[in-house]
Amino acid sequence: MLGISTYPKDMAPSNLKKAAAAGVHAVFTSLQIPEDTPEEFRAGLHTLQQAVRTLDLDVTVDISPATFAKLGLAANDFNGLYAQGFHSIRLDYGFDDAALILKLQRRFTVVLNASTVQADFLTALQTEGVAMHRLVVAHNFYPQPESGLTDAYFTAKNALFKAWEIPLLAFIPGDGLARYPVFAGLPTLEHQRGWNSYAAYLEMTLRYGIARVYVGDSRVSDQSLAWIQRFEKDGVITIPVANPAAALPHEPVPVRRELSPRLIRIQTPRQATAVGPVLARPAGTITMQNDLAGRYHGELDIAKAELPFSPASNYLGTIPTPFLPLLPLIDGRYPVQFTAV
Repeated sequence: MLGISTYPKDMAPSNLKKAAAAGVHAVFTSLQIPEDTPEEFRAGLHTLQQAVRTLDLDVTVDISPATFAKLGLAANDFNGLYAQGFHSIRLDYGFDDAALILKLQRRFTVVLNASTVQADFLTALQTEGVAMHRLVVAHNFYPQPESGLTDAYFTAKNALFKAWEIPLLAFIPGDGLARYPVFAGLPTLEHQRGWNSYAAYLEMTLRYGIARVYVGDSRVSDQSLAWIQRFEKDGVITIPVANPAAALPHEPVPVRRELSPRLIRIQTPRQATAVGPVLARPAGTITMQNDLAGRYHGELDIAKAELPFSPASNYLGTIPTPFLPLLPLIDGRYPVQFTAV
């Protein structure tokens, strides 16, 4: 599931409407950003509350004990928070009482902070009577470059929550508008910083099995949003191609399930193929075997790593560098569709 994020200083109704029109109704926001002035906070909050009513948005709000005063509420006035339209809350530092979480679960979707949750706390929640399957655990995003999570830490932490069958939420960078004040992306994983949202989403979904993937930054590009929604609705991986040849299929095509170390084999019929342009084959090169390949002519391949020059491989196009992270994710589970960029 894809979600987007929006924040008081750059709250844009048009962005929320566009996402809702594309079928994205899950929204994350934070009510504890120090850089928001009181005026920006109030204006952004008003815009968001209007959008919740008119666009049927499901908003998860990041709160701390200081949030209530900013909303004009008494300390820990969760009823007042609910009355303002916030029914899903991510509990930041300061809310680690199992009895409180049990009480909140009666009205709210409770989202825990993955950084603060250990195995003993999960046991305490279960002992208290919390419905574990109704919890969500959300990783942080990391504004400062080099501060995001490592793959190893992320994977190990996720194993704990998956053992408890608790849904996971993680953030990917936005490729439309980076969020203030650092403007360096808001990923959970450091290696995804600077990635386009589409590639980051597919890695979170297909490699890590994250059920809820939210764009942490303030906006996602129209292109990424369309390709993500195509995957969520139709189960098709869009592959962007530069310099596509006419022989490249336009419809979705299956991928062979047998995995090769340096080659993705697209499941197309073998057929006579005249010798055409042949070039070097760096990672991301799409080729079709020509008649010099004998009975293998017509086979369509994508190079996962640099391959030696071959006169039997016609050049059909190149996957641009920003989309090369897609290559390890194409493994036969889903068909692919090539699109010119």
